[in-house]
Amino acid sequence: MHHLPLTDLPAALAAQGYAAPRYRFAYEQARSARIPATRGANGRWTFDPADLPVIADRLGLSSANAV
Repeated sequence: MHHLPLTDLPAALAAQGYAAPRYRFAYEQARSARIPATRGANGRWTFDPADLPVIADRLGLSSANAV
């Protein structure tokens, strides 16, 4: 399983054709367990790129260009 830092989430979503959310909004959604994200022992939040469609859905993002 490959995880990326949550700070990369807006760019990763944009690369898939979604409107990029503000990082702070994504962070609050991760902290509230509204999107799939994991907080490591170091305190940093990460996400699995395979979860991007689920994350986009839960953040209310949509795009006809999304793959």
